[in-house]
Amino acid sequence: MIARWLAGSPAPVSAAYRLAMAVFRPPAPLPPERPLGPIALLMALQKDAIGCWNQAHFEQPFVFGGFPFAKVVVVSEPAAIAQVLVDRQSDYCKSPLERRILSARLRNGLVAVDGEQWIRLRRILAPLFARNTTARFGPALESATTALIERWQHLDANKTVEIKTEMLRLAIDVLLHAIFGDGISDPDAVRKATTDYYSSCGRLDPFDVIGVPEFIPRLTRLHVHGILRAFDEQLDIAIAQRRRSLSEKGPPPADILGAMLAAKDPDTGRSMSEAEVKDNVLTFIFGGQETTSSALTWTIYLVTQSTHWRERVLTEAQQTEGLPAEDALPKLILTRAVVEEALRLYPPIIGITRTALRQTKIADHPIEKGTLVIISPYVVHRHRLLWNEPEVFDPTRFLSGNAGSIRPYTYMPFGAGPRTCIGAGLATQEATLALARILSHFELNLVSGQTVWPAQKNFTLRPRDGLRIRIDRRDFSRGD
Repeated sequence: MIARWLAGSPAPVSAAYRLAMAVFRPPAPLPPERPLGPIALLMALQKDAIGCWNQAHFEQPFVFGGFPFAKVVVVSEPAAIAQVLVDRQSDYCKSPLERRILSARLRNGLVAVDGEQWIRLRRILAPLFARNTTARFGPALESATTALIERWQHLDANKTVEIKTEMLRLAIDVLLHAIFGDGISDPDAVRKATTDYYSSCGRLDPFDVIGVPEFIPRLTRLHVHGILRAFDEQLDIAIAQRRRSLSEKGPPPADILGAMLAAKDPDTGRSMSEAEVKDNVLTFIFGGQETTSSALTWTIYLVTQSTHWRERVLTEAQQTEGLPAEDALPKLILTRAVVEEALRLYPPIIGITRTALRQTKIADHPIEKGTLVIISPYVVHRHRLLWNEPEVFDPTRFLSGNAGSIRPYTYMPFGAGPRTCIGAGLATQEATLALARILSHFELNLVSGQTVWPAQKNFTLRPRDGLRIRIDRRDFSRGD
């Protein structure tokens, strides 16, 4: 099997690429040679989950064991990943660990539900994010990005900002425009509620890891309902406004919330319940703001470290400046490749978990009922049997001629299979357009003296100590 696997591996980093620029290996922890012991593993899962992977995870297609509270297998072989997530998905369910983490408030959200409820919600929601409908989000992308550019233009010269915070605000603003249009009365309250919620609920509680029943309170989530009270009030007002608009028999409101309230299951004709609408709005904000902001943060870091790619993206950005989003995006080929390589190195989804519902097999390996199956995009994207020189920053992997050699289930920053993140296409578009617009107006440089290091925080990979970037307006009179 390994021989067949290696036969399909992509070509190594090209000699032309090496000549064009110094090879850059972005920061990442060096995996230990041996598996962590039970106590060390629990500490790693609580503090920074990417520290729990050892060398075997990046060199072997299957790694069994290593988890003190359950039978576990970490799967990185592409055909086996397809088997778990697609071909024999009925043999597995979303793991209790994942459900416990998400149940803080997202019980009816698309990422938390399973079975028939998930199938029904996916049927209703998928058309809202189909490729041919995401163009309608262009005005939301442009509006939020323009607001950020205008705000930065009023900063002092060479102003330093923490870029993750800035990109988080940008991503939330895009989502507020796309979900609510102009129909939310206090956007600042929603921004604060969603940011506070993510900080509170995004932590991996030790009780979740060891399987303590859900009715036992989690100290890390005691303040969830208080945090979301302002959000609930604003959402109730917005839903009431959209329902009045729908009852007036006119065209449905041109935002995601209006579309959700108007949408019906094509098989049954049923609409979403009030709880499902509210939990899925929160799911889109909760997931969308973090994944997009993390992608942009790491992409900005990478282009500050590569003069070669910064200049190529800048040229492309300036050529598309002034074009509407739907016309600019198809021309931002290099920019999108840089974003996709950033997503490979630092994927927003770092783990997909499933639990075997019955005794089954993965490839030729018997899997007992109750086994926890872990698929880690972070591991798969850096696996030595899947990628040549996986630690090297090389956006040419995603350009025409090379992208075809990337096998299915070897690149999955937003998950894979039927449960792929429903907003993955929108997130990549948003990051691509925002990067181009930002670079065409500002020179970005990493503040010297800081240590940039990835750490798993709130389920995504962030710079451990933030990322301080110096911003300087471009002088267009000099042709910058």
